Amino acid sequence: MTNPTDRPNSKSKGKPVQSDPFKVKLICSFISFFSTMPAFVGKGFAWVFAVCSKVFNTRSYATSIKNLRICCPEKTEQEQKEIAFASLKHTGKLFFEVAKIWRKCQGERFIGTVYGEELVKGKLEKKQGVLFTGSHIGNWEVALYYLGSRFPFHCMYRPPRQQEMDEVINVGRCQNDTTMVKGDSRGVMHLINVLKSGEVAAVLSDQEPGRRAGVFVPFCGKEALTMTIVQRIQKKSDACLFQVAAIKKKNNLYDIHLIPIDIDIDATEEEYAREVNKQLEALIKKFPEQYQWSYKRFKTTECGGPNPYRK
Repeated sequence: MTNPTDRPNSKSKGKPVQSDPFKVKLICSFISFFSTMPAFVGKGFAWVFAVCSKVFNTRSYATSIKNLRICCPEKTEQEQKEIAFASLKHTGKLFFEVAKIWRKCQGERFIGTVYGEELVKGKLEKKQGVLFTGSHIGNWEVALYYLGSRFPFHCMYRPPRQQEMDEVINVGRCQNDTTMVKGDSRGVMHLINVLKSGEVAAVLSDQEPGRRAGVFVPFCGKEALTMTIVQRIQKKSDACLFQVAAIKKKNNLYDIHLIPIDIDIDATEEEYAREVNKQLEALIKKFPEQYQWSYKRFKTTECGGPNPYRK
């Protein structure tokens, strides 16, 4: 387990890290409050959150609709609205689930059936590292908890803009054998070294990187700036690549999916990134109501055109 207080200040995608103790204390108070609430309260809150988002056309709802129009043009307007509502309701439930994982150490209670674990263990037994990637689908915190509770696990993350939240996030996630590393050059080298040692690491790859750290390839049918760091880490560590996702089932448990991704590590950056996106898309299309459509995935355009999310 790492000590989050030992981490140097960093930047959040080029934006300066700010200190806002009052705001962070308020967020922490909500997290602590949510962690004590029973499941039916979380369910009710999620419904209210989704309804308010739709009625007041919040930024999250408007972004979700925009993304669905871009990524799912085959869906009718009504179907897109239904998916957006379901996705935001799912997001509302995450507030309570994450609070219970971070504050009550209850990650294990959310884990259902695990698919692909034996394949991962087989790679590790051969002293080959396993690199996981994934998208904003299901519950990423449940997936992280699972990996850290079963393996020596190292996860790259983007520091939050509020300096004090960095410690909150790290304390919440590093309850087991998890080490969090920032997405800078030191973090990259750390992941490469632990993967060479036959351990497990993860990078969430549907986040938009800096323009110099990615290439434009299709994501759900539209050109999107896609990070190249996954290929760089895999190539230098000779690790196996898997997709990880925690997908919610009707029994309110999350099934853990560990899906091998077979890509030529010597492919061009564009070919590699395109194939990773295709693998992520397959799961997103299967469970669209659990994907975080409110994330501004296409904010940066290849030709420097207007931001599609601006009104």
